[in-house]
Amino acid sequence: MSIDSYITDPINGRQVKVTTDRAIAVGPSNPSLSFNATLEVDDTPVNIVPAKGGHIFCVTGFVLTGNKNISATVDAVVNIYSATSATSATAVTTLLTIPVGRSAQSVITPVLVEAEEGLFINGKTTDDDVLVTLLGFYLDVNA
Repeated sequence: MSIDSYITDPINGRQVKVTTDRAIAVGPSNPSLSFNATLEVDDTPVNIVPAKGGHIFCVTGFVLTGNKNISATVDAVVNIYSATSATSATAVTTLLTIPVGRSAQSVITPVLVEAEEGLFINGKTTDDDVLVTLLGFYLDVNA
């Protein structure tokens, strides 16, 4: 026997939603956006996701592909991080560090990793070329 019940936010009266995979959604459910970049110069920062004031960026997936320029004997180490500017090589927070081999692909999904409010998401690699696709959505911190 089931009992109908509702979970309601006492402040705004909104009811909690259940997603298609039967999880309780406690925040907005947004479709992922796709951001692409090529890390083509060793140890040089590349902006992948631009900052958006008043928003945090929620990463839902990473796709990393190494091309034939990567060394045949040593993997490229890719670092994806949040930063204060689009050209900053200094990480505020590291979101992902992973080796990527020559002509190899790493798909990391589903994940839910949040970058801090108003920060850029940049990447750099120890060897060229790594193609990066980042999936995610902006979340308004005031919503």
